[in-house]
Amino acid sequence: MPTLSQWTAVTHDEVEKMIGSALSKTCQLYPVPTWLVKDVGQLLSPFILLLFNKSLASGIFLSNFKHAVVRPLLKKNGLDISDPKNFRPVSNLSFLSKVLERIIQRRLQAYLDNNVLMPVRQSAYRLYHSTETAVTKVFDKLLQAADEGDPYPPSVSLTSQQILTPWATTSCY
Repeated sequence: MPTLSQWTAVTHDEVEKMIGSALSKTCQLYPVPTWLVKDVGQLLSPFILLLFNKSLASGIFLSNFKHAVVRPLLKKNGLDISDPKNFRPVSNLSFLSKVLERIIQRRLQAYLDNNVLMPVRQSAYRLYHSTETAVTKVFDKLLQAADEGDPYPPSVSLTSQQILTPWATTSCY
């Protein structure tokens, strides 16, 4: 099995592209506004490049990059704001930690894809895969099975069969 023993070095163009394409949200943990980092990205990119490559080479993610401001966010408009169960936590990270995280994610995803280590049916965190893709695949299998006279293809679990039984026995015409 292949191993991930060494990261590919981050390039100057990659840093500039990531900084330029990032959202301009600023976290109170970060001493410099994101818009300013983006405006002077070409001047800062050699230093950011050095920082990122040292981090990847050493395997150390800076402790400052691990800090977050966690705030409650109402799950849905109209919910009772006095009930804590109606909120979910949202973590705001520093700008550079998010940029480095995206670079690492891309490298890890490329490694997994190049070495065919992702499960075939994995939809989350994959380019051109989504919940819509997964639902479409299941629906297609159900239609194929119905065409063959079998209301449940082998890939549909018992729980799914119990949920789908009323649907499968109801005429759509």
